[in-house]
Amino acid sequence: MSAAADPNSPTSLYSSFGFSNNLVEVSALTALIGSSVAESMVLGNRGSGGVAWAATSSFGTISVVKVCCSAASSGWLRETLGIRTPLCDSAVGMCLPHDSARASKVRRNAGEPVALFCRQPADIAASNIEDERSRNTQISWSDVYALDYSTSKMLRGIPDTPVGSPLEIHTYAHYPFFRARNSVFQVITISLSVAKLAEVYVLGTHGAALLGIISATPWLFFCVGAILVEIHEKILGRRPEPALGTLDIIAGQLPMISRRGGGRKIVLGAAENARTGVVWRLFWLLGAAVSTVSILLSYITLGQQDPRVVLIWTGFQFLWLGVRILVYHVADPADPMALRMLVARSWANLPKELKERVFELVCGLAQCQMFVHPRGRRQYIEDTFSSRQLGIILAGSDSITLYPLPSARPSSVALQLTAVLGDTLLSSVMWITGSEITPMDLYDSCIVVFSLPKSKSVASRTIAIPAVRILSGTSESPIDSEYSLGATFIPKGAPNRGYGQTWWYWVPCGEGLWIQIRRPTEHRILGSCEGEIKTDAQLSKLLASGTLRIGLTAVEEVRSTLELSRKAGDVLVELFS
Repeated sequence: MSAAADPNSPTSLYSSFGFSNNLVEVSALTALIGSSVAESMVLGNRGSGGVAWAATSSFGTISVVKVCCSAASSGWLRETLGIRTPLCDSAVGMCLPHDSARASKVRRNAGEPVALFCRQPADIAASNIEDERSRNTQISWSDVYALDYSTSKMLRGIPDTPVGSPLEIHTYAHYPFFRARNSVFQVITISLSVAKLAEVYVLGTHGAALLGIISATPWLFFCVGAILVEIHEKILGRRPEPALGTLDIIAGQLPMISRRGGGRKIVLGAAENARTGVVWRLFWLLGAAVSTVSILLSYITLGQQDPRVVLIWTGFQFLWLGVRILVYHVADPADPMALRMLVARSWANLPKELKERVFELVCGLAQCQMFVHPRGRRQYIEDTFSSRQLGIILAGSDSITLYPLPSARPSSVALQLTAVLGDTLLSSVMWITGSEITPMDLYDSCIVVFSLPKSKSVASRTIAIPAVRILSGTSESPIDSEYSLGATFIPKGAPNRGYGQTWWYWVPCGEGLWIQIRRPTEHRILGSCEGEIKTDAQLSKLLASGTLRIGLTAVEEVRSTLELSRKAGDVLVELFS
C-alpha cells in the first residue's frame, strides 16, 4: 500500500485534519461559551489592567463582542436588541433619555424607574454663562431603570428622606478630593499582558505567524486602550475633583399614577460616569469589530494548519484563560470615587444656583410621570415643564384664588391663557417637599395662568389661579343612539380612549360661580379662548348626567379637587420664593 493510501501516514492525517475536523469544532464551541470574567474586565470593572487582559484568550471572545455591543448601544437599543445584561447595567446603567422618540416605545415595558438623572451643561460652573436660555436648552433628563455600580454605591451611603420629612439635599463635602487609584498594580497588570507576544513567537517558529498575529490583534487593541485609560486616569488623579459635578440625581420610590411616592434621595453635582461617554462607546464598538474579525479569521486559518499548530494554539488559549481568571480575582473593582463624602444640606441653606438645579429635577420628574400617564403623553404637550419658564411665570404672576369678573356678570368671558401647570408637575412638587398627597389625589388638579388685559384703571398683569381640569373621551363620540350607554362614570386613572377627547377646565370666579373652558385636544388650549360662566347647579347637572364619562359626579367633588390644587399651588410658590 502506498504512503498516500495509508491512513496512518502523516500525509493522510494532515489531509483529514481540515477546517471541519473535531478539534477545531471543539475550539469553536469553546469560543462560543460565555465568559462573565472577560465581560466584566472589558467593561473596565477591574480597571485598566483588566481591560488589557480581557481579550488575551480567544475563549470567551463571543462574550466580549456581545458585551461591547451592549455597552456601546444606547439604553433603548440595548433593550430592543435583547443584549442588555446585568454586567452591562453595572458598568453603564440603563437610562432612557426624555428627548428620544425611540426611548418612548421601550419605556412602556421597562417597568418603574428607580431614579432620575438631570445632566447640566459641562461648563455649568463657569461664570461666563450669561445666556440663561442657551444654558437651559443644554439640560437633558433621563429616567433610570438600572444604576451603575458607582452611582448605586454612592446612593447606598446616604439615608432615605422619608415622606413627611423636610427636603434634604446632598452635595459633595467641600475639601480637596483626589481620585484613589492603585496605579502601580494596574501598570504591572498591563505590562504582564505583553506575555501574549510569546504565543505569536512560538506560532511563528512553527510556520503559523499569520495565525499568531490574527489571534493577538484583539489583545493589542484592548492593551493600547488600557494604556490610554491608565494615562487619562493618572492625569485626572493629579488634580482635585471639581467641587460640583454636572449630574443631579433624584432616587427612591418615585411617584407615579400607579403608585404613591416613597422615600427620596437627592444628590446635586455628582460626578458623571466616564464610561457612559462617547469615547468609551466608540472604544467598545471598535473592540467588538476587531474581535469579531479576529475570531472569524482565526478559525479559517486554523483549518489550514498542521494539527500540531492547532494544539499549540489551543494550549495558549487555555493558558490565557486561566491567567485572565487569576487577574480578575486579584484585581479590586475599579471605583476611584467611592470614598468621596456627601453631606446633607437643608433647603433654607441652599444657594440660589443649587435651588435652580432642584427645580430642574422637579420638571424632569413631572415629565417622567407624563410618559406613563393614563391620559397619554400627547395630552400634556402644552403643559409647562421648563424650570426657566416656571420661574418666569411664578415671578411675574399674582397668585389669587378667583378669576376677577366684571361687576355686571356676563354669560361668557374672553380669556388669554399663557400657561398650564398640570397634575404631574404639582404631584412632583408635593412629593419632593415631603407631602403625603399622592399623584392620584392630584389627578384632576392644575394651575392656570391668565394674562389680564390692560384697562383705564388697572395695568395689564398675569395671574395664576388653582383650578380643576378633566379629560373627557366621549363628548363627541359617534355612537349610535341604539347602543348608547347612558350615564357612565369612569374613575380617574382609567386610560382615556375614544372619540372627541376634550379638556374641560373649571376655574373659580366667584361664590358658586365657575368659568368653564372646553377645548378638544386637537386644538391648542393656550392663547385666546372663551369661557362660559356656570353656576354650581349647572355644573352639578352636567356632572350628574354622566355624559362626560369621568369619575366626578357632583360639584362638591370639584371643590375638593380645587382645594388640593390650592395646597399644591401654595407649596409651589413657597418652593420658588
